[in-house]
Amino acid sequence: MLRNTLAYPPDHRVGYLKASRADLLRLGALFRIAATSSHSAIHIPVPPDAPPVPFVGGGIRPLPVLLAREDTGLRPSDWPDLRRRMRRASAPLTVTAPAARPPDRPEDVRRRADRHPARYAEHAATIVLTARAELLFRIGDRLTAAGDLVAQDRHVHRHGEGFLDDIVDFFDPEGTDRPMHAFCVVAVDPIFHKARWQKQRTPVG
Repeated sequence: MLRNTLAYPPDHRVGYLKASRADLLRLGALFRIAATSSHSAIHIPVPPDAPPVPFVGGGIRPLPVLLAREDTGLRPSDWPDLRRRMRRASAPLTVTAPAARPPDRPEDVRRRADRHPARYAEHAATIVLTARAELLFRIGDRLTAAGDLVAQDRHVHRHGEGFLDDIVDFFDPEGTDRPMHAFCVVAVDPIFHKARWQKQRTPVG
């Protein structure tokens, strides 16, 4: 389980993804794993006792996420039955995620997303994200790049958290029939917060 990953559904068409450095790197790998198979889906549950997001209107609770390639044919309405079957017959599986690639030119990503944008839906209290393989790969690469930035981000050092990325190139920003515009990626990682290390260095008594 990703114990420090919280995905919040959109408020004014902007969702929020909050995660630690380690979880951002794992999320990047999971998106790339989802991109490699047209027969699989990746489920990311909500950690126990997850809090509502504090900076968007108050009370928006995180939801689990289901990732799949568009050509799996997975529809959001299929998820409840699929979840029941997973609970009855689940087995550990170890896979190796493809490595991140050099970034595409922004205009190339936008051109592909304009033709076939990633799809966002909510069903059975779950965020369902489906996209063509190349977009899942690129979202995974962006999350990996965000994870690589955490250790040197000055806001994370000062406050324990910081905004890292605004993933806007993959969803349709104009379509009024689509509920998602962007995911704001926020790193929350107290291990890099300088106050923690100052406290540990302060002598007791």
